[in-house]
Amino acid sequence: MERISLKNFVFSSNIGNPYTWQFMNRSGAVKLDEDENKVKVAIVEGTSKETINYITGFHIPKKVLFFQVSKAEFAAFIGETTSIEISSTIKNTQDPNNYTLDSITPDAPVINIINAVCIEAIHLEASDIHIEAHLNSIHIRYRIDGVLKIVKKIDKSIFPSISNRIKIMANMNTMEQRLPQDGRITVTIGEDDIDLRVSIIPTTNGESIVLRIFNKATKLLTLEELGFNTNDLNRITKAIKQPYGLILLTGPTGSGKTTTLHALLETLPVNDLNIITIEDPVEQLIPGINQVQINEEINLSFDGMLRRVLRQDPNVIMVGEIRDGATAELALRSALTGHLILSTLHTNDSVSVIARLENMGLEPYLIAAVLRCAVAQRLVRRVCTNCVKKIPAPSNVKSLFIKYKISGTSIPYADGCENCGHTGYRGRTLVSEVLLMNPEIEDMITRKKTAAEIGAAAKKEGMVIMARDALQKVADGITTFSEIEREVLL
Repeated sequence: MERISLKNFVFSSNIGNPYTWQFMNRSGAVKLDEDENKVKVAIVEGTSKETINYITGFHIPKKVLFFQVSKAEFAAFIGETTSIEISSTIKNTQDPNNYTLDSITPDAPVINIINAVCIEAIHLEASDIHIEAHLNSIHIRYRIDGVLKIVKKIDKSIFPSISNRIKIMANMNTMEQRLPQDGRITVTIGEDDIDLRVSIIPTTNGESIVLRIFNKATKLLTLEELGFNTNDLNRITKAIKQPYGLILLTGPTGSGKTTTLHALLETLPVNDLNIITIEDPVEQLIPGINQVQINEEINLSFDGMLRRVLRQDPNVIMVGEIRDGATAELALRSALTGHLILSTLHTNDSVSVIARLENMGLEPYLIAAVLRCAVAQRLVRRVCTNCVKKIPAPSNVKSLFIKYKISGTSIPYADGCENCGHTGYRGRTLVSEVLLMNPEIEDMITRKKTAAEIGAAAKKEGMVIMARDALQKVADGITTFSEIEREVLL
């Protein structure tokens, strides 16, 4: 049976009388087309033979051509075509710890709407879903490739039902609308389990609901696939081969630091080493590595877990984030005692890592002794290769090319097409700078030299600053100038 997609299907006059919403719901069938001789019907995979025979008999004497559609896509289609007025009743009939998105619930259309939103966001590889109550409507937005986009607006009258349903799924207090709440949901699409981290805060028009998507089945990227330039890639590879020390990744939230950490771990011989990660939450499962998820509610914090992990005879420890002085000091002292520690910080560039650690109360001589490498990174959108074209570089871009000694007279531009959802971009890459330690920089840290002085020495040693890397990717046609202008201080 031929497989088709319902993604862009809409009811039109050539369909004749479409099946009722209730029949579509219960039978898993949608009439696609009808003429004098034949009827085309899409049926969800696994539809019973009795249903197929019933539909065939219903359309006699016309011939019925059946096409197959996946459960997830059919559930999304039902959610999109649900009539809000049918019912606003919420029934919690599923496993309280796991919710199957690609199932249809005939008596609860709001559930189908939420399922459809989640399925669409996951298929579009969105990182977050925003459901926001405004004055007269509900705005649903997806964050795709780091940028928020409104995908639909719904009548505000059903917001309480949507909010209650999500709170039930996340084990939250459905009666609480005045205080922020956090929770987690595990959902299933096909054979994939996906974690949603839920945050709800009260607003003047109701509530703002954000669901962050963690798809553990997503393929792990290699360092080469992340987009590091050759110079930075060589420097990072050199650092990760060190038997002990501290490697830090820095950048704002959502800059791909954890993804890079996972890629670094993938380069290590996992069968020969005891590698343990401490994360919040565990975003991706890595074969051969022991991964621990912290839980602040039971006082299982980063520093507390790190103390326990050190008793497990580890070679490599990944700490999801250094948030305070206690964790920072423990990480540095662990690196001093023969462990390779990988973690993240929030700073604007790689050199600022040193000042940040000092502000946490760490002695400069300790930092100089254990810090092996600091990587600063940002994520920028790639131009769509299907609709990209070259345009002459404007004068301000040419001036920057000259300033950073980059050859190039043109920059990429994309109008947008079906392939990229008319955005002009598809996928993301990173821009970076890598501070690699050497005896001169270690001595400067010990003597408490300024960040500007250390930065100058690092550039002399071979560090390519982030602004130059970003502009080079524009000259190479990988991303646009407006993208790096949005993410990188030039």
